[in-house]
Amino acid sequence: MLAIKVGIAQMASHDDKQENLRKAAAMIDTLADDGAQVIVLPELFNYLPPRIDKDRYIANAEDVNGPTISKLTQIARGRDVAIVAGSIIEKSKGGIFNTCCLITPDGLGGCYRKAHLFKFGSINEAQVFQPGDGYKIVDCYGMKFGMTICFDLRFPELYRKEALAGAEAITNVAAFLEKTGRMHWMPLLRARAIENQLYIIAANQAKGETGPKYYGHSCIIDPWGRVVAKAGLGEEAIMGEIRKERVEGVRRRLPSLIMARE
Repeated sequence: MLAIKVGIAQMASHDDKQENLRKAAAMIDTLADDGAQVIVLPELFNYLPPRIDKDRYIANAEDVNGPTISKLTQIARGRDVAIVAGSIIEKSKGGIFNTCCLITPDGLGGCYRKAHLFKFGSINEAQVFQPGDGYKIVDCYGMKFGMTICFDLRFPELYRKEALAGAEAITNVAAFLEKTGRMHWMPLLRARAIENQLYIIAANQAKGETGPKYYGHSCIIDPWGRVVAKAGLGEEAIMGEIRKERVEGVRRRLPSLIMARE
């Protein structure tokens, strides 16, 4: 039986990068001490100011070989864990992207750029970021993981592409707001798990004391829609087990993925 212990670090990030990295490292240590093999951080875990400010975002952008990913690479190697590094503001020749990276003890395992940029009321991520294109599947400890970021959750076609490409679990790293999260967060996560018959591993920003109110409730949901582990609103480290045979069993008993018609 192939089983992986997955930890989620639900943290309340802000605009102090050094403090955010210190907190992320401490939560990774706690989860690794408890036996986690894969640890997932939330969206923009290393820099999350109270509002979108293009100049500040650009000033805090890094490439994937920059100090944040380099620091997490050292931690992954030292603790012998894989880290889904939430997302960072990535600076590249193509522009500024909201980018999630998988870091393994052997180094960078793959990166995904957020395809669907959030727009809600006065919030518009397209003022800062370029959209990524395509999807990303990575191999980790014998299972295939798809990668998504926050607003991607509302686009089921992306999840279906990853499922059909072999994903057995899909991560969603998020800064999902409390206002929309109360109604939409858990229903959307459970729907993506059930319709694609895989694990959903969702790491959200915690509800902080100041700034925007995020919804927390990071969780792991199994291929049948059962909640394996779930956090509350505040900062918290949670852990649950995902099993390859669980995915295979659900898909064998109810083979809806292969029954789909165009």
